[in-house]
Amino acid sequence: MIILLRLSDLLAIPCQLAAKLCGWLLLVLAAVILYDVVGRRFFSTGSFKLQELEWHIHGTIAVLCFGWTYLANAHVRIDIFSSNMQQNTRLWLEIAAIAAFLIPFMLLLTWFGYDFVLRSFLRGESSPGGVGLSHRWIIKSMIPLGALLTISGGLAVLFRAIVALRRPDILHSPWER
Repeated sequence: MIILLRLSDLLAIPCQLAAKLCGWLLLVLAAVILYDVVGRRFFSTGSFKLQELEWHIHGTIAVLCFGWTYLANAHVRIDIFSSNMQQNTRLWLEIAAIAAFLIPFMLLLTWFGYDFVLRSFLRGESSPGGVGLSHRWIIKSMIPLGALLTISGGLAVLFRAIVALRRPDILHSPWER
């Protein structure tokens, strides 16, 4: 069981690093928005590129933090039914949901996302109209990367849930620190 916990900790590292990076990106996003708003209001310097950069940074933050959000149990969850269940039943349900839904869906997203990025790169895709940002493949690459981070976070929780089921004396909940 200790091996599963160590493996879980290793799988959690990329998610935690991505979350820290996204914390810094929030500051960058705030600076870009502030610059854009002040420029538009006082200097009439509106820019489509700045607006696209805002959306790209915002999208990157959202997609790259899915894995960490799952690790922290901060994701959207509908507990109307599971709140009345016993702890072991909830853990089995979590394991089943990760194995049957989360991992297969994220693998598909990684597979198709890679093709999505590759086609964008090969075509030299840029913003429609030519007034926005170029190199669209960069923002599109966040999709498969975010899916891989979500798989990593999901597997970390899966391993912790197994430990919590088999050895509640070591770990009571897969979201314990």
